[in-house]
Amino acid sequence: MEIKDTIIIAKEFGDTAGARDYDDGDYSGKEFYDKFLLPRFNKAVEGKYALLIDIDGFWGWPSSFVSGSFGLLSKEKGAKIVLDHLEFKCDSNPMKIEKAKYIISNPEKK
Repeated sequence: MEIKDTIIIAKEFGDTAGARDYDDGDYSGKEFYDKFLLPRFNKAVEGKYALLIDIDGFWGWPSSFVSGSFGLLSKEKGAKIVLDHLEFKCDSNPMKIEKAKYIISNPEKK
């Protein structure tokens, strides 16, 4: 699937990951989900293209942030559609990509 949009998290959202929910403090996974991920993901699905998530330059990648954003998306939309429409880039730490894909594939575990 062709990539037609990119979210560079460190530039658009902030350079530091928070925890899961708004109540947990700034830069939460839920805030990222509400303001960036869900709206852009929905456009990608409607437009039948992939959304690239660029993680480079984003400090931290706690499970609470990832499950509060990507895991929630997977719970709501289904793992297959999420994996079909999201691509990830993280040259600095490819394990962050694996963590995101694992949580998307297993959102109920977090």
